[in-house]
Amino acid sequence: MPDFLVSILSHLGEVRLFLVATVCIYWIVCPRLGTRLWFALCLSSSLQHIFKMLFAQPRPYWLDPNLTAIEKSTSYGLPSGHAQTPPLFYGLLARSSRKLWAYLLAAAVVLVIGWTRIAGHVHSIEQVLSGWAVGITLLLLIIFLEKPVVRWWTTRNLKNRLTAASGFSALLLAAGLFATQRAAGLEVLELWTLNAGHPIDPVKADNVVLVPGLLFGWLVGLALLDGKHPEKPAKFIRLACRPLIGLPPTALFLLLAPDQNTAVLLTVTFLVGSFTGLWCSYGAPCLFRIFRI
Repeated sequence: MPDFLVSILSHLGEVRLFLVATVCIYWIVCPRLGTRLWFALCLSSSLQHIFKMLFAQPRPYWLDPNLTAIEKSTSYGLPSGHAQTPPLFYGLLARSSRKLWAYLLAAAVVLVIGWTRIAGHVHSIEQVLSGWAVGITLLLLIIFLEKPVVRWWTTRNLKNRLTAASGFSALLLAAGLFATQRAAGLEVLELWTLNAGHPIDPVKADNVVLVPGLLFGWLVGLALLDGKHPEKPAKFIRLACRPLIGLPPTALFLLLAPDQNTAVLLTVTFLVGSFTGLWCSYGAPCLFRIFRI
């Protein structure tokens, strides 16, 4: 199969695609499903970065100069994020439909994406299999724990909800910073950079800070909204305006996140993530209510 086609199919596992789809689902289709997906994506992304730092495993084309990858990747390879997140995202979508064809389609897409990462020399078989294992485990945990967690959330006051949001986000943040600090003490071989053909910077703390911020902001917005989501307009054309209003600020917020590892800028990164999550779950819905869309 041509490399350009492998690359296109690989993009079906892009987390940015999942984030856009998730906020659109939250705003247009079902707030509960959107929240479920957002929580799953943030949890998966945080754990993925933590595991990458802990295992510090190079990618195949870093080790073999004869391999040409379909994309330039600067992070470590285990587990594969493109293998880990799709089972979670497409699995939750399939479960929400409760249709056999949806489960089969989700499984096929997950397998294809995993195959592209191996065929494209971005990940080894081990890295893809580990990604699938983590993703499927998270999928099962979310399915089994969602009802008791939602029951707890809906019966608590604002203070308890904000405390829970702060505590869980802080736990992910602390684990991510610990893994980053540990990886910073490991040697990045110069041979890896030579084989890859581009600079390698696998130890970065910006993502392990941004993602807990995204989750924290979303949960704060959810607590403030308290289930009072704006009603859907009768005309679909008005409903379709929601992403046109909500997505540009979301993209702008994320572009403002600094790509640096200093303490001050990492704090800014967390705040940017928090404001982005808050906008998606609370700010945009409030604006929809004002505009009656």
